[in-house]
Amino acid sequence: MSCAYELRCVSCGRVYAAEQAPDYLCSACAEQYTPGLPLRGVLECVYDYAAWRAEHERGAALHEVLWPCSAAELARVPLRVGGTPLYDVPRLAERADVAAVWVKDDTTEPTGSYKDRATQLVLAMALRRGITHVTCASTGNAACSLAGLSAAAGVHAHIFVSARAPRAKLAQIAAYGAELIAVDGTYDDCFEMSIRATRAHGWYNRNTAYNPWTIEGKKSAGWELGLQCGARVPDQVFVPTGDGVIISGIYKGLCDLIQLGWLEKMPRLVAVQPEGSCAIARALAAGGGGRDARHPNAHSVADSLVVSAPRNAELALKAVRASAGYAVCVSDDDILRALTELAELTGVYAEPAAAAAWAGLLAARAHGHIAARESAALLVTGTGLKDSAAAERAVALRRAEHRRQHKEYS
Repeated sequence: MSCAYELRCVSCGRVYAAEQAPDYLCSACAEQYTPGLPLRGVLECVYDYAAWRAEHERGAALHEVLWPCSAAELARVPLRVGGTPLYDVPRLAERADVAAVWVKDDTTEPTGSYKDRATQLVLAMALRRGITHVTCASTGNAACSLAGLSAAAGVHAHIFVSARAPRAKLAQIAAYGAELIAVDGTYDDCFEMSIRATRAHGWYNRNTAYNPWTIEGKKSAGWELGLQCGARVPDQVFVPTGDGVIISGIYKGLCDLIQLGWLEKMPRLVAVQPEGSCAIARALAAGGGGRDARHPNAHSVADSLVVSAPRNAELALKAVRASAGYAVCVSDDDILRALTELAELTGVYAEPAAAAAWAGLLAARAHGHIAARESAALLVTGTGLKDSAAAERAVALRRAEHRRQHKEYS
């Protein structure tokens, strides 16, 4: 069942009734749009919580997320999205020296990544309006998601993705039959090209944060996490962070549950970023705002997290600060070590960006940001099958370190 809602600008606070809201950014703040900078005017969905709760019970809510569209509208995207497993992994807790560690495993999504959560809702809202041509910019996973779910829904997808993306992701996009526009440039270049194409052709744009339904779609993992844990809500949630939409979505899902009275506390949200692409971590450390979140020439083995100007920086910073959270930066070697260790200790095979969550917990424990008595949840956002070359590097690194250790002790 859908619920009455309105959209609120996170920058200026202006509120739009559902039927009068712009498709993308706040009308007033959109005038300040500057290519290559984090966005202003991102819209957030606000509901009539009392009305929705009156018709729903907590026990059934795990199977029906509070969203602006109905189950029938979602079903027009006929692939099973969300409802991913949450594993309690004592071996990870022992390794990290904390009370408990849960793994939220989104490698099981239809196209192998968390991005399907946003794509499902974006497509449902597009189909509601009779739109059949969609576009997005991506480092790879959002492109795979839009291509795959569009194929299932009979929608035409036009994808702008960096030609530097892992070959497995490029092949996946092409296999779904999407129009693949491989750009000799960065994610930021792809983002601006997709905006121009949207204006020129009238396509519906899925870009993260630019389209408000991406944040709302990604909240479902936070919603699930809060309900799956029951009374044992983790003290901290480690979230791989690039553009800032996933961590904003996690916060939104948990906030919804608090508004409904079904969750008592907000976990501390931890933005995990690679050292070579840590714009949000820098802004947090400097006490800055969204426009201060920049990391020129961003780079990392975790390609899904590489962005010089995180488009949803403003809302991401608000989410981390409101949860009393923090950011942690990890090296590429730490990420690669985490990839193999996570696979060995859990059986979950993650791409580098997803494995960063585990690297982040280890770094946070080493620096005293999480105590031994506390619990943690890891958001594992994408399958390792997305980037076999990185997995090969991870295995080679592990073998090299084992050889060095063997020489030291022989």
